[in-house]
Amino acid sequence: MNKNIVYVFSGTGNSLKVAKDIAAALSNCEIISMGSDHRFDLEGGYETIGFVFPTYYRGIPRKVEEYIRHLNLEHNKNAYYYSITTMGKYDGNALFHIKKLLKRKGIRIHYAKALDMFSNYVISYDMRDTIAEETKQSEIDFEPILQDIKNRKTNKVAPIEPFQEIAYRSLIKFVPAMDKYYSVSDDCTKCGICEKVCPVGNIDVDEVGHPYFKHHCEQCMACIQFCPKKAINYKDKTQNRKRYTHPAIKYTDLAALNGNLKSMNMGTNSAPFSSSSKKSFLGFVSIPFAYIIWKIYKM
Repeated sequence: MNKNIVYVFSGTGNSLKVAKDIAAALSNCEIISMGSDHRFDLEGGYETIGFVFPTYYRGIPRKVEEYIRHLNLEHNKNAYYYSITTMGKYDGNALFHIKKLLKRKGIRIHYAKALDMFSNYVISYDMRDTIAEETKQSEIDFEPILQDIKNRKTNKVAPIEPFQEIAYRSLIKFVPAMDKYYSVSDDCTKCGICEKVCPVGNIDVDEVGHPYFKHHCEQCMACIQFCPKKAINYKDKTQNRKRYTHPAIKYTDLAALNGNLKSMNMGTNSAPFSSSSKKSFLGFVSIPFAYIIWKIYKM
């Protein structure tokens, strides 16, 4: 039987729901976390290889880029490659980023789509009261995408949008240390859910069970959104805002994904990773815009 695999990064469950639906439709399909799994040599024999992740700041999450840079796909260059980015209205250059990363590995991405789902970046805005309606619409919108993947359809990725890229590069610089603005109130019951749902292991608990943050945050909002007591907050912005997690995804689903270390038969050697020190024009241009865009996002 042919093997399939879908790599996923998910905080509040939107992307995990998509990955689970794809895995169910393809059968014999593994789901691997791009946040917590650290084995990168994929054995051969995969028919389809997918990447599902949310759009952050009009681009790809930092951890997803890091993971794919490490990933060794040398034995699966003839597989069907696809990517889905879940988004709240704007996908920016996220799919272009995936295309570029795979192209560097000599791989063509065959199919890429953005899927509008419930937007939940709670540090910038309150959650709407339309979860049921928007979730239903996302399921309707996803059905033709799923059929395209099953039928191995192909499409073209849109070219890079320079101003979106400037915004992305400006904002993404701040992400890892933004957890320094997080607080944990006395309402914390030390349940440990925040530690379990964090996809990148950015949360530990001290000797009495109180969570603390380690400053390699991805801003996925999992800890804030899943906290049953709303004890974790960002500055003074989120205390009175509603919370959202995908209705079909429980915190235990994300906890299981984040601790999944046995579903893939991989080698022991990591693919070589090199981060270029060469700065692009857009990289330099983004610097003076960073503070302005930060204020526009009201963070």
